[in-house]
Amino acid sequence: MVSKGDIVVFGSYPLSGENISEKEPIEWLVLDKRDDKILCVSKYLLDCRPYHEALEEITWEKCTLRKWLNDVFTLVAFTAEERMKIVLSNVENPAQNTQDLVFLLSYDEAEEFLDLEHRAAKTTAYSRAQNAWLQQEDADNTELKENGTWWLRYYGEASEESEGEFEFMSCVNYDGVIEPAAESVNNNSCCVRPAVWFTL
Repeated sequence: MVSKGDIVVFGSYPLSGENISEKEPIEWLVLDKRDDKILCVSKYLLDCRPYHEALEEITWEKCTLRKWLNDVFTLVAFTAEERMKIVLSNVENPAQNTQDLVFLLSYDEAEEFLDLEHRAAKTTAYSRAQNAWLQQEDADNTELKENGTWWLRYYGEASEESEGEFEFMSCVNYDGVIEPAAESVNNNSCCVRPAVWFTL
């Protein structure tokens, strides 16, 4: 029986090296369970990519990171059989809802499903090789070492959001604190922490 807070293993991705062909099992943290489906987010920051390749006003619907997650990442991380277990989800956004296999958590979802400890996440050797920023050392808490920052799906909270596009985006800091409007969308040192609904 899978419950919220459990770790499940599904798919594979490069973790401890720099070669994308040297893949290892992905660990996922279970955030929610509904009937025979579970919402998961990766335990580690799997890659490092900009939210959008150009510095311009952009929404989740149109950003290059969404396309990459649902195309390249999905094909690399999951076999054809595994992809059959991924739920095509209706992802709610202030500007335009989307249908995605893989997506990012929103500000509200990160706050609802993850406490501070679990919002803080470590980079992998592979994400660091892709230019991920990481916390080198922390005087008060050495457990934060090698933690990185990771993108959220849209700027700010849904309740404060207006229809529109932004050239900056919210992210979660190395210590688990959610930072509104933290980075320019073309920042190349913020990490990717994918979220996905799986069927059990």
